[in-house]
Amino acid sequence: MSEVIPQIPKVSSLIIHSGNIVNWNRLKRKPNQSSTEELSECMRETLSNHLKEQDKTELQYVTEIDSPHTKYMEKLPKDTRGDLKITLKFFMCRLLEPATITKAIEIALKEMDVDFIETVLLSFPDFEDGALTLENIQPYWKVLEKLVEDEVVLALGISDLDKCLLEQLYDWAQIKPTINQVNLESCCVMPKDLTEYAKQKDIQLLTHNDPKDILSDSKLQNIIASSSTDKDAENWMMQWVIRYAVLVKCRGIIKTKAYITCSSRDFKRQR
Repeated sequence: MSEVIPQIPKVSSLIIHSGNIVNWNRLKRKPNQSSTEELSECMRETLSNHLKEQDKTELQYVTEIDSPHTKYMEKLPKDTRGDLKITLKFFMCRLLEPATITKAIEIALKEMDVDFIETVLLSFPDFEDGALTLENIQPYWKVLEKLVEDEVVLALGISDLDKCLLEQLYDWAQIKPTINQVNLESCCVMPKDLTEYAKQKDIQLLTHNDPKDILSDSKLQNIIASSSTDKDAENWMMQWVIRYAVLVKCRGIIKTKAYITCSSRDFKRQR
């Protein structure tokens, strides 16, 4: 992309809401998309549409952007809430302040116009300095436990724990994990020790194919550049991604699937 005057020179915080992608016709034609490909397309189109609708002069002074795909934003009808089950997965793209989880879930609750979520799943990023430990998990799990105590969340789950770490979390936690997601790309067969332990503790083992790094900083920067300019895309970092799905209980049909993402820009890193 040729160098032009930046559209969003002062923006340092960006939240993108895909709205209900079940209604995105273009995504229906791509059933085999990876999670990263699906998320990237949602973010790219949502941000592009949002920026096209904004006054270009006013954008020069904006420091935060909240970008909903207005065509697909939906609140859940109050009269059918009892027939619906919401599962939300919170992807940490880097280590964050634990309270960030509460703020992010509040955004999702407001978007759906609901008071509670049935299940929240927690996914950690890869650690550069070693493997995930119980000490890493504890501060975030305490925040989730508080959400359960406040009846904002009903059940908790986590992703990609082996038997040893799952046992440590279960023994330590006041509110026990009820789900452990396992990525079968990293292990073709469910480990026997994990299967036996989960059965003993009544923990569901569910498979998934989400990468640890669901959206890299470089992919984020490419998305922003495609909607604005190369200069606008510099020094952006992913913070977190929420993906929530709303299931019609008795029919097993996904009524809603949506992404909410949060990213930030560090101007100190600019040349």
